[in-house]
Amino acid sequence: MKRIIYISVCLLAIAFTSCEKHDFFDDIVITGNVGPQAYWEIGSSAVNAGTAMPFTVQYYTTTADIDYSEVWYNVVETIEKSVSCPWVTTFTYAVSSTQSEEKRISQKIEEYPHSLAVWSDSLHAYTFKAEFPVSGTLKPFSWINPEVTFDYDKMNTYFGEGFAKQFKDSLQPLMKYADYKKMMSEMGLVENFDKEYNHPYYDEASGSEINAFEEVPAGSGNRPVPDAIKALYESIPFDDLIENATGGYNVLYRRTYKSNATLRVYDKKGIYGLTVTKEFDII
Repeated sequence: MKRIIYISVCLLAIAFTSCEKHDFFDDIVITGNVGPQAYWEIGSSAVNAGTAMPFTVQYYTTTADIDYSEVWYNVVETIEKSVSCPWVTTFTYAVSSTQSEEKRISQKIEEYPHSLAVWSDSLHAYTFKAEFPVSGTLKPFSWINPEVTFDYDKMNTYFGEGFAKQFKDSLQPLMKYADYKKMMSEMGLVENFDKEYNHPYYDEASGSEINAFEEVPAGSGNRPVPDAIKALYESIPFDDLIENATGGYNVLYRRTYKSNATLRVYDKKGIYGLTVTKEFDII
C-alpha cells in the first residue's frame, strides 16, 4: 500500500494533559491527511556507542487506528585537527580545522508494535517506554598530544601524507631572528646563537647596519636568513618541530559522532505523525 506521509509538530505545553482528546492541530491550518499526534523524550543528551538510548513516547489519533511506531536517526561525523609548533616566540603557529559531515542519512533503526494495553486514561493517550540501539562502530576516537615515539603512519593517515612537509615549509618563511634563536638554541643545534649570528650586517638598500634577520626578498632593507640557518632548519625532523617541553607532541585528531532522531507513529492507512527531532552525542 502506498504510504502517505504527514509530519506533525507537537506543542509541548498541551501534550496529552487535557481532560479530553483535544486536536490542537485544528487550531492551526491543516491541509491533507492528519496522522497520529506524538510526543517523546529521550533518556539523555549522550549515549555510549554499542548501548541503547531509552525513551518515553505518548501518542494518540483522531482518525484511523494506530498500527506501529518507528525510530529513525542519521549519523553526523565531526573531525577536529590541530598541529602547532611550540618553538616560535614572535607569533603563534597552528594549523587547525573542524569539519562535520552527515555520514549516514536518516534511516529506520527500530520498530515497535502498537498495543491497546498501553492506553493511559490520565494522559488520554497511548504511552510506553522502550529503547533503540546505537552502533558500537560509532565510538569516538582521538589522538591527542601523544607522549610515546611519534607515529608517522598515524600522522599520514589522519592528516594526509603531504601534511608534514607542508607544515614545515609554511612555518619557515614566517620565522624571525628570535624564533630561530629559540629553536636552534633549545634544540641544541647552535651553542651560542647570538655570538654566531647577531653581528652587524650592512644592507646596501637601506644604507644601514642590521643585526636581526628574517625571510624577506633581497634588497628589502632587512637582513636575509643565513644559508647555514636554513640548512639547520631543513635538517630538523617534523616531529621535533611539534614536540613540546614535556616530551609530548602538539597534535590533535578527534573524531566524534552525533545523531538526530525522530519517532514516527503510523496508522493503519499508512499515514504517520512525526515527533520533534532529538539530538544526542555518541560517546
